Amino acid sequence: MIRRRNQRIGLVLGGGAARGWAHIGAIRALEEAGIKPDVVCGTSIGALVGAVYANGDLDWLEEWVATLTWQTVVRLLDLRFSGGLLGGRKVIDLFAHQFNGRGIDELKLPFTAIATELDTGREVWLSEGGVVDAVRASIAIPGLFTPIWHDGVWLVDGGLSNPVPVSAARALRADCVIAVDLNHDILNGRDLGGAIDTMPREAADSAAADGTDAPNAVHALLRRNGKRFPRWLQPAGDTLGSTASPDVRVAPPPSAHPPSMLSAVAQSLDIMQVRITRSRLAGEPADVLIQPRLGGMGLFDFHRAAPAIAEGRAAVQYMLPAIRAQLGIE
Repeated sequence: MIRRRNQRIGLVLGGGAARGWAHIGAIRALEEAGIKPDVVCGTSIGALVGAVYANGDLDWLEEWVATLTWQTVVRLLDLRFSGGLLGGRKVIDLFAHQFNGRGIDELKLPFTAIATELDTGREVWLSEGGVVDAVRASIAIPGLFTPIWHDGVWLVDGGLSNPVPVSAARALRADCVIAVDLNHDILNGRDLGGAIDTMPREAADSAAADGTDAPNAVHALLRRNGKRFPRWLQPAGDTLGSTASPDVRVAPPPSAHPPSMLSAVAQSLDIMQVRITRSRLAGEPADVLIQPRLGGMGLFDFHRAAPAIAEGRAAVQYMLPAIRAQLGIE
């Protein structure tokens, strides 16, 4: 393969909570095509996956997410009612051990995480300092994860200001920016209330094999210390009680019951992410935009890594001709 001279590739990984596991599949497909980024930027879950990738630990992450079940997700949740519903300390401790105190300047690739200043709404680029601190700030979804105090300000999720940070990659002198947007069809999928499309049989089998637990385990999602969370925190609808793991492209059926508080917050965040993403990408377009179809995957479906990874891979493979044309690869 031949790449045009002086083509510096920037990989941008967008926010989207559990949908972020699709980034793993996207990176794998790019690598298999011989396309390796020179810089990595990410927001929220994109910052987490991007930092792991920039540290050379993608194999470890893929193996770890493959083990996630509803029970392990529950154990990683850190319920609290000060600053946010979830503290996130257990998850961060896990990744802190993996990063082993590294600074961003010690990563194998130039990296920037995006956060948002809570008081002003200002976009903050974290390209120096500790990796864990930068990632923790970038994933601090308002109302769910506690904000992070950093350099005299409170920082929250970067998705509030720049969900797909193309501009950060440009600032790192990327000539060609390949961006992964996780949220482009999530509202369409919800509005349709049914199937958007179907995945190949192999991906559907993978989704079923990834092991959604029995209904009792599902309903234990919102438990802590042996006590069930209040009903107003329970996810709405009956789909969570199913032992089948639905296709990520299939939206859950509409429910006649009012959504729980957690569902309402999650869906509101989806709306916000889509609107902001569309606005930012209109003014700051990527050279190649990868858009996995994840309309039926919820923000907290972290146990459904297999179908998300498969869809990330498929989305990149679909766009490979455009990527090669942009890079001048023969």
